[in-house]
Amino acid sequence: MKNKKYAELRQKWRGLIRQYEDRSEIVNYDEPTFPSYSCIGHMDASATWNKKVHWHKDVELMSILSGKMAYNINGSDIELKAGDTIFVNSKQLHFTKDIDNIYCQYIITVIHPRLLISSPEVECEYVLPVTSSQDFPYIIFRNGTKEAKSVAKILQELNANNGNQLEITRCFFELWHYIFESYSKNKSEADPLDQTNFHHIERLKNMIGFIKENFAHKISLQEIADTGLMSKSTCSNIFKKYTGHTPTDYLIRHRVDRAQELLLNTDETISRISAKCGFCSPCYMTEQFVRCLNLTPSEFRKRQAT
Repeated sequence: MKNKKYAELRQKWRGLIRQYEDRSEIVNYDEPTFPSYSCIGHMDASATWNKKVHWHKDVELMSILSGKMAYNINGSDIELKAGDTIFVNSKQLHFTKDIDNIYCQYIITVIHPRLLISSPEVECEYVLPVTSSQDFPYIIFRNGTKEAKSVAKILQELNANNGNQLEITRCFFELWHYIFESYSKNKSEADPLDQTNFHHIERLKNMIGFIKENFAHKISLQEIADTGLMSKSTCSNIFKKYTGHTPTDYLIRHRVDRAQELLLNTDETISRISAKCGFCSPCYMTEQFVRCLNLTPSEFRKRQAT
């Protein structure tokens, strides 16, 4: 049965990335006690979730229904077109982004691997080899293959049965059959993640987590770099490589994101929101809104209310 109070909270959290103590994302599941989230979504340049870097312990699957878009996983761009389905492994640094502002529609499912663990043997033999592998950050099922067609169909079934925990579990086991089969066939050909890149990604996660925890306060580039145990120049290079932004620009955009949440979900004044989100003044917040969204905070609030 749907939890009405939780559904209201989930709508409030829409677009907001919350995190655990290890700074991984807390996924807004469809039901609070069942680790699965599924919906039909879209991507274009105006989507608030465009280019939002995050990671979580859950695995993520997306099937493209129309148009095209891209996933950036650990700094690598993967273009996806209609009929393609991608599996993003647990704990991978990733974000979705538009391609040339082309409208794209997709089905997405984010689900925790613990649903598959019926016994220690199943966990050790079929789940952990995949989710703990650094060499398999993602799997692509390209349109035109039998596997892609089957996986896309299962995702549609899973989405259609949203709320039916038995059917969701059944669909996830079916999906895992194709995921594990692909892993088993290709593990010998996988390119191991370079240790330098691995350490850079882990430190970047810490720096992003630091920004998310402290964005309401004044933060210097040196403080961000110190969190990653690196120099300011290395910090800037890593941010640019894996997020497409400088550390300072990432911080500003995160503040804009949080300001959007407050504009949508509260009646607080722009001046108050500006202070809560770490902007030095309402005028500066307005300047950054226009730069990032081509809208002032007031225009954004009015547009979302209509």
